[in-house]
Amino acid sequence: MTFLYPQLLALLAIPVILAFWEWVRPGQPLAMPFDHAQVGRGRFWRFLINAANCLPACLLAVAILFLAHPVRFNPPEVERQLTNVQIVLDTSGSMKSPHGPQTAKPNSRFDSAMASIEQFLHHRKGDAFGLTVFSRNFVHWVPLTQDTESIILARPFIAPNVFPDEFWGNTFVGKALYGAAELLDQAKTGDRTIILLTDGLSSDILPPKDSAIIADLRAKRITVFVIFLIDQPVTPSLVGIAQATGGDAWGAVTPEALNSVFRRID
Repeated sequence: MTFLYPQLLALLAIPVILAFWEWVRPGQPLAMPFDHAQVGRGRFWRFLINAANCLPACLLAVAILFLAHPVRFNPPEVERQLTNVQIVLDTSGSMKSPHGPQTAKPNSRFDSAMASIEQFLHHRKGDAFGLTVFSRNFVHWVPLTQDTESIILARPFIAPNVFPDEFWGNTFVGKALYGAAELLDQAKTGDRTIILLTDGLSSDILPPKDSAIIADLRAKRITVFVIFLIDQPVTPSLVGIAQATGGDAWGAVTPEALNSVFRRID
């Protein structure tokens, strides 16, 4: 047991000393007519009287304990449910384009995305996160894990133009969503969420292909949030996919706007 004001426990020395003195003090001798008679020593009555005399000391000790405010930590009645979040990050060449004002230092869309992701990871302690990077193809760079430092440390290895254009050129959002959904479907407990960050238009989510993507995400109970990093309206197909799964879609053309979107998702 812990106490909110443990310094007050030092006062317990007072009732302990009072009780000890009550048991060891000799008392006031009193001559009685039967002092020299063959009678018992009265041990029982002595114990009973001393115990009664210790009652004020015991009450004082209880009062001190209450003033110290004992605290007991119990598990919450409703425990926080784990959320499995797969971050699906566009790392095509266009993600190197400037994002927001460039007054302090050059800042690309990829830089803004990674900075906001890092802040979000630190805020959502206890959840499981994974990272999927995509362009023409996708790679599950980090599987679902609560060791989020692996996502932060991946930054220099997943930057735009790291992969050759023959393998990585162009943008296919639908393919990445299917891949991330398949990975999230392996999570047996907790909610399932995809946070998609992209700046590209994708042909594989246009009608009627978006209907199949929505059906797949709904079947796997996955909520999708979309963040569009260019100064254009979010593609209607992306808005439809997000809202059909219970999520939403936003545009974020500055780092401040991007951080605000992550706060809304949280």
